[in-house]
Amino acid sequence: MSAGDEPFATTATDAGRPSPASRAGDEVCAQMVLAHFRLDERIGRGGMGEVWRATDLALDRPVALKVLPAAVARDPDRRERLLREARAQARLAHPNVCHIYYVGQDRGVVFFAMELVVGESLAERLARGPVPPDEAVELVRQAALGLRAAARHGFLHRDVKPSNLMVDREGRVKVVDFGLVRAIDGAEAPPEAAEPAGAPTATAMVGTPHYMAPEQASGAAIDARADIYALGATLHHLVSGRPPFDGETLDELVTQHRAAAPPRLRAAGPRRERRVASSLDAVIAKMMAKRPEERFADHDQLLAELARVSPARSRPAAMLARVVAALIDVMVVAIALVPPQLVSIGWLDAIVQHEAFAVTVGVAYATVAVSRWGTTVGRWLLELEVVEVATGGRPPPRRALARAAVEYGPLWAGTCLSALHDGLGGRVLGDAAATLAVAGVVWGFAALAHAAWFTIDRRTAWDRVSGTMVRYRARGPAGGGGVVASEA
Repeated sequence: MSAGDEPFATTATDAGRPSPASRAGDEVCAQMVLAHFRLDERIGRGGMGEVWRATDLALDRPVALKVLPAAVARDPDRRERLLREARAQARLAHPNVCHIYYVGQDRGVVFFAMELVVGESLAERLARGPVPPDEAVELVRQAALGLRAAARHGFLHRDVKPSNLMVDREGRVKVVDFGLVRAIDGAEAPPEAAEPAGAPTATAMVGTPHYMAPEQASGAAIDARADIYALGATLHHLVSGRPPFDGETLDELVTQHRAAAPPRLRAAGPRRERRVASSLDAVIAKMMAKRPEERFADHDQLLAELARVSPARSRPAAMLARVVAALIDVMVVAIALVPPQLVSIGWLDAIVQHEAFAVTVGVAYATVAVSRWGTTVGRWLLELEVVEVATGGRPPPRRALARAAVEYGPLWAGTCLSALHDGLGGRVLGDAAATLAVAGVVWGFAALAHAAWFTIDRRTAWDRVSGTMVRYRARGPAGGGGVVASEA
């Protein structure tokens, strides 16, 4: 049978043509031709229909063809609504979203022809065991890019879970199966079909309970933050090897999503992987906050945070590089403060005699250089830069000043006390000044060591107070949207 044997084959470009006489009782089987697609092999089945590997006879290419349930074809309103939404989805072209090629009806069957993703789903990947934390972050980050693109076109997914995230042979994540998709602007949702039998995954609710946001389970209005919740549950599943919540009944599972905090991650493996997992606890907790307003406001905020906890993307500077850069900056300040006539008579002694002034100049130098250029001479030589975590750009003056105050505060206070001691005298004041100055030096090295050893983003106390970080300098065009440029 060829496409020409069917007098009416309604497609996405055929709006307004009459619907075919319903022959939904015909069995969909291998070798059947719908429009110009030959069904080759059924590769999946769910509550929203069957998925077949098929051949596009017009272009001689493999596709995935989703055949929707017969009830859809028999109900004109449901059929037209799904076709209308599918046409809108077909306009969405993004590398992290499975693209819809064709939407049509033939033989009383409603179907979508989609990009065939050759690879495996994250559910299949999980069958081999938990995913390393840094790899899981990258997979979820790509999924978030796809969901962000859908949200910008006005769609929610409403069923984000490992089986709906495919990884192709190039390692690219594709968000698939928008069968439960809903327009963000409040348009009526597609029909809610029950999943195959088997509690607690069988439900008339739209979505899968293991990953469903509390407001979605209760039937309340939802927005993109519901997809962020489900993506957080998926991230937890990838790293831990199991969903965050489980229960013997649907009610028990939904109750946990409404009231229980997700369990902390326990990642085995190298220290680096354990540190990534530890950082992910806070990210997942925010993604899965019970109240939508306590989650990331949008996918841009989520992408920035995922980039921050991904060493491969945030590129945090190593401790040694930061120490060497700091020593170079000390020498720059020292040389700048020495009058030429003192160079030949022991300029270093002259600087030591005026350490309070030298430290004050150093703090001012660090503040101005960081806010103006995002780096200092020492950092520039080692290809480092200071960026604001939220924007990826240069820190504003107030943040640069906060950085310098926390980083150099104890040392500056100690040198000022020392200068005051020189003017007023007194043993107690001198001892306090010396102790504070030494504490300032120890504080700097201790904070750097702690950041290098215990945190994945290597952010010190002054980085966290000011909302900044030190990273290796970005290559290529600058971009916003977090610690690294976000893809379009």
